[in-house]
Amino acid sequence: MSGCVTEYNVATKKQEVLIYDTDKEISIGDSVAASIEKEYKVIEDVDINEKVEGILLRIVSVCDRQNLKYFIKVLEGEELNAVSLPGGYVYIFKGLYDSVDNDDQLAGVIAHEVGHITAKHSIKRLQNVYGALMLQLLTAQKAGEVSGGVNLALNSLFVAYSQEDEFMADKLSVKYMKKAGYDPREMVAFLGKIKKDHEKAPLKQITYWKTHPSPSKRIAIVNQEINGKLEFKDYVILTEEKF
Repeated sequence: MSGCVTEYNVATKKQEVLIYDTDKEISIGDSVAASIEKEYKVIEDVDINEKVEGILLRIVSVCDRQNLKYFIKVLEGEELNAVSLPGGYVYIFKGLYDSVDNDDQLAGVIAHEVGHITAKHSIKRLQNVYGALMLQLLTAQKAGEVSGGVNLALNSLFVAYSQEDEFMADKLSVKYMKKAGYDPREMVAFLGKIKKDHEKAPLKQITYWKTHPSPSKRIAIVNQEINGKLEFKDYVILTEEKF
C-alpha cells in the first residue's frame, strides 16, 4: 500500500485514495480489452461505428477526464448490455444498439459508461477486491465462522458499492448529456423500455438489468437529476422498492 496516492476526483467531487495511477489504469484496460475482443466479435459496419464514435466524441468533449484516449466498439450479441473498462474503453452489445429509438437514447447509454470511467469506478473496485483478498488471508487461520462472516460482510459491501456507482454514473450521464446537447429525458424513455422488457422476459445470461440496479430506481435517480428535485413517486420507489 506504500504506493497509494490521494487525489481529488472532479467527477465525484471527493478526495480519493488510489493504488493505481493513470498509466497503470490504461495498462489494465488495454489487457482486459484485448481479452474481450478475443471472446466477442467486433462489429465492423462503417455506419454503426461512425455513429457511436461521433456520440462518444461529443460526450467525451464535456466529460470530467480529458487525460484519456477513449475508445468505443459494438460487439456482436443480442444482450441488452454495455460495459466500460479502466483507461477509456466502452463496449456496447448489438442487441442494445438495436433497441434504442434515437441518438439521444444511445448517448445516454454511452454517457453512463463514460461516467463510470471518469469516476474511476473500475479501478476503485479492483482496489476493493485487492483489500478483500488481503483481509481473507489475514482471517484464513481463524475460526470458520469468522471467515464466513468476513465473506458475507464483503459481499454486502460490494453490492452496495456497485449500486452507488451505478447511480453516480446515471447522474454524470445527465450532466454530460446536457452539456453535449442531448436530451436526458430520452434516457428516462430508454430505461422505461428496459423496465418493460425486464417485466415480461426471463433473464438472459448478460442483461442491462442484471448488471445494473432496477430500472425503476434508475429512472427515479435520473428524474431527480434532470428536474433538480425528487418527486414523491420517485421517492417511494427509492425508499420502498426491494428488487
